[in-house]
Amino acid sequence: MLTIFVPSAYEAADFIKSLSKKRSGRVGLARYYEGNFAGVETRVVICGMGQPHSALRIEAALEKFSAAGETAPVLLAGTGGGLDPSLKREDIVYLLGDIAGAEPAILEAAAATKIPARKIFSVFTSEIVVDTPAAKLVALEKFGAPIVDMETGPFLELTKKYNRTAAVIRVISDDFDEIFPGDLLGYGYDFSTGKDTPFRFVWHMARHPGDILRLRKFLAPLPACRARLTEFVRHAAQTLGK
Repeated sequence: MLTIFVPSAYEAADFIKSLSKKRSGRVGLARYYEGNFAGVETRVVICGMGQPHSALRIEAALEKFSAAGETAPVLLAGTGGGLDPSLKREDIVYLLGDIAGAEPAILEAAAATKIPARKIFSVFTSEIVVDTPAAKLVALEKFGAPIVDMETGPFLELTKKYNRTAAVIRVISDDFDEIFPGDLLGYGYDFSTGKDTPFRFVWHMARHPGDILRLRKFLAPLPACRARLTEFVRHAAQTLGK
């Protein structure tokens, strides 16, 4: 069974919606959904955003399902921030794990998609939100990675630990020169506990209505990004599932 780790329920929504014969369960603190995705038996695990909570959920799932004898590829999919100015919103990038023999299968899957994608060789896994062009420039100059996220580092370490073929697939959610509303994200998600905080988010928005426009501006293009990511993974899954 192909396993796809996705940080948030929002990023996972199209994947979950696409599953037929859907069933759900929990492993550790993570909720997962299983079903048929593009003709491939697939599991979508919502692993949470940031460290260390995403790592705990990813390891719990890998430990359980690897112990059950699963050997199918494992993907981490979601949005990422562009650090390289040449990357634009909706661009797809992918990074391969380093398990021996993994690269040909993953590369074949990526090449089989109908959506162009850029192979990258590093991701800056940040412990804090990199939100402004100035902060992005500092990260680019210091780490040299074309994108930033908050889960790739632990994911690759854990897939190597459990000897699983792996790849990271990200869709760019914000251009280099855009300001990512990380402060607003922090009201809806508690990075210290790894849990959604919807009531705190609603309370903040009720008291700061000006932030609603800022959030809407950021959210408006995300459904298209999410759909593009899901379609890319759909085509890749069909090849990986053969």
